Amino acid sequence: MSEMIETRNLKPLALWKSLLLTLVPAVAAYLALHYLVPARLAGTGQPFFNGYMIWWMTWMGLVLIVSLVAYKLEDNPLTLRAFASRYRLRRLTRRDWLWTVGLLASQVIGILLVGLLGKWLASIPLLSMPASFPPELQPGGTSALIPGEFMGMALKGMWWIVLLYFLGWVCNILGEEFWWRGYMLPRQELTHGKWTWVVHGTLWGANHLFQKWTLPVLFPSALLYAYAAQKVKNTWMLIIVHGVMNLTTLVLIVIGVVG
Repeated sequence: MSEMIETRNLKPLALWKSLLLTLVPAVAAYLALHYLVPARLAGTGQPFFNGYMIWWMTWMGLVLIVSLVAYKLEDNPLTLRAFASRYRLRRLTRRDWLWTVGLLASQVIGILLVGLLGKWLASIPLLSMPASFPPELQPGGTSALIPGEFMGMALKGMWWIVLLYFLGWVCNILGEEFWWRGYMLPRQELTHGKWTWVVHGTLWGANHLFQKWTLPVLFPSALLYAYAAQKVKNTWMLIIVHGVMNLTTLVLIVIGVVG
């Protein structure tokens, strides 16, 4: 029954459509962060945090909304059961949990590689970030972090920042995973078959163009994510892995707020 709901009215997603749905928003997000945000903040004295949060929450909020609208446009039933089936939100089995733990371990390795190779990668002009960007968006930025601050914003006692970032985190994780693993992946599988993970992973990696110095390390991780998602066919697995890895920033913000 659940398989019937998942595949109901499901159509193959052509490669050109996958490219369009990936590159247009990725380029738009890149231009907004690298040009619109600095231009908006120039001469205002406002911390970079203000512009970044507007950019991040707008982008991730739109991704979440689009992922839900896309479900409706397929003329799927408006029930939680049907949504969970179509977007592969199934109970995790023991095998799924083993994959989840393995992916988390691989992400730790990825973080270590970013730390080791980040400055060298950023020295390549094509991959470098604007000098005006805060250390949180720069390679090896941890050495330049100011205690009690996040992107130039003083944190102590500012609990509203925790709430704001938490909302952004929710939109980020659910939006990306609903859209990529829930909506796009099953349709891409109808087009690319067993090689879907290569297409899906490459495009998901390119989606992170805004922090371009991470791309050489991110692409292998994105391919591993995609392979696991196609193999396991359970979006909860990637929601957990993606959520845990992105939760570290929120933890650091909480520590700064507590002071």
